[in-house]
Amino acid sequence: MAGETVALVYWGGMVVLFFFWVYGIVSFLFDLKNKIVPGIVQYRRGRRKLKAEREEEAEREERERQLY
Repeated sequence: MAGETVALVYWGGMVVLFFFWVYGIVSFLFDLKNKIVPGIVQYRRGRRKLKAEREEEAEREERERQLY
């Protein structure tokens, strides 16, 4: 009887730990999908936009210099 109780507690503990382990992995994957990846995409989009604006400004200044 005592051996069965120990085994039941052991396996019950393993199931609980496994549940939280899987929950942590799934939570991390959802964070990646919903927060981290969109944040990286937005950051890169912003950097590209700033680069395009700098290039456009440089071209405009070059045209103005050529006019004078």
